[in-house]
Amino acid sequence: MSKRRCIEKGVAFNVLRELSFLRKISHPFIVNLWYTFQDHEYMYMVTDLLLGGDLRFHLNQQGKFAEDRSKLYMCEISLAIEYLHGNGIMHRDIKPENILLDEQGHAHLTDLNLATQLEPNELATSYSGTRPYMAPEVYECALGLVSGYDFKVDWWSLGVTFYEMMRGRTPYEFGPQFTPEQVLLLIRESYVPFPAHWPNDLLSFLRLLLCPSPEGRIDSLAALKRHPYTARIDFSTVLARRAAPVFVPCKEGFNCDPMYELEERIVVSTPIHRRRRNKKQYEDSVELREFSQAFIDYSRDEASSLANGLPTGCR
Repeated sequence: MSKRRCIEKGVAFNVLRELSFLRKISHPFIVNLWYTFQDHEYMYMVTDLLLGGDLRFHLNQQGKFAEDRSKLYMCEISLAIEYLHGNGIMHRDIKPENILLDEQGHAHLTDLNLATQLEPNELATSYSGTRPYMAPEVYECALGLVSGYDFKVDWWSLGVTFYEMMRGRTPYEFGPQFTPEQVLLLIRESYVPFPAHWPNDLLSFLRLLLCPSPEGRIDSLAALKRHPYTARIDFSTVLARRAAPVFVPCKEGFNCDPMYELEERIVVSTPIHRRRRNKKQYEDSVELREFSQAFIDYSRDEASSLANGLPTGCR
């Protein structure tokens, strides 16, 4: 990742904040960070290798997923959400694009770029997220109707994502021309369409995840487990990755759209092999120097050894 490009795009703080989160978390259903290092121009981040593609790709390919497949993804991501919240981290951008599959078919939450740290009883106030997945209280906060929002927004986003997996569309559909006022009115005054064949316990579960009022919403893993829809699920088995995925990604081909990935790389990315020759000229910028100083080299192996009181290199 180019340091200069991060500064030009105004995302340097977001990158450093995301790395600070990733250095302190480790979970079977989150994309974990292993190493970070840098040279004069670039930052390098080594994470879990997940070859199964993201859920957006698979939704585009298949239209929608079966209920049992969607249910396992939902349970795995709910465990990741509860873990983040237990560490004071609100994700704020849960959606199919940010859920990756490993080769076995398990789901992993990624992209903490919009995440924020909340202290007990603290509220977030920024207008952050991806609009179709943002909870109504985020819009209310932007309009000055409430003073802020808390971790409950992630459970709303999970509800939208779970609905989309099974339906092939989000519960509330609106275009980019919609203002926050119009989106809020849509959520408040329209009914979420449910297929007639969906069972009653599923409908009840989704209505609680998609409750416009944060006070009436499922807002924790404990509340989610208490619902009849999930009452028979052994979450310790899910956490141990012993719940067999319904879908196993193809190992022979790409689990992504190669043309989209290539286009994104050409348009957005700077080829990594193009080096600047003049190190002094490159480091002229105060912002670049400060960014490089703030970036911390990291090794999960070393961090684990220190946490266990072992010398570096011992396991």
